[in-house]
Amino acid sequence: MTWLWVALAGGVGAVLRYSLTLLHVRAGKTSRVATFVTNVIGAFAMALVVSIPGGIEQHPVLAAGLLGGFTTFSAASLDTAEDLREGRLVQGVVLPLAMVASAVVAFFLGLMVYGVLDALL
Repeated sequence: MTWLWVALAGGVGAVLRYSLTLLHVRAGKTSRVATFVTNVIGAFAMALVVSIPGGIEQHPVLAAGLLGGFTTFSAASLDTAEDLREGRLVQGVVLPLAMVASAVVAFFLGLMVYGVLDALL
């Protein structure tokens, strides 16, 4: 029955990502910015999920479902491919590298935040 909850949470994550993209586009930003922000937020949240007792194995609905539906490697790949195909080499190389680096930093920041909260509570 866990698979059903993972699927439902994945749908919620996808709707959250889509809503975040709409907010960015309506604010005059490109969908690339939304993809970047989404993946960084997702990395931060994943650090929180892996830090809670039981980690990913005990919380597949949050990890594989919600965050799996929220984050988007495929959209980032599409953005990168379009940039490279259209000759925007700097954007096509720098943006994905910056996104991965920022996501890793956000992940470690999430681990630190969890550690602080765990010590306080």
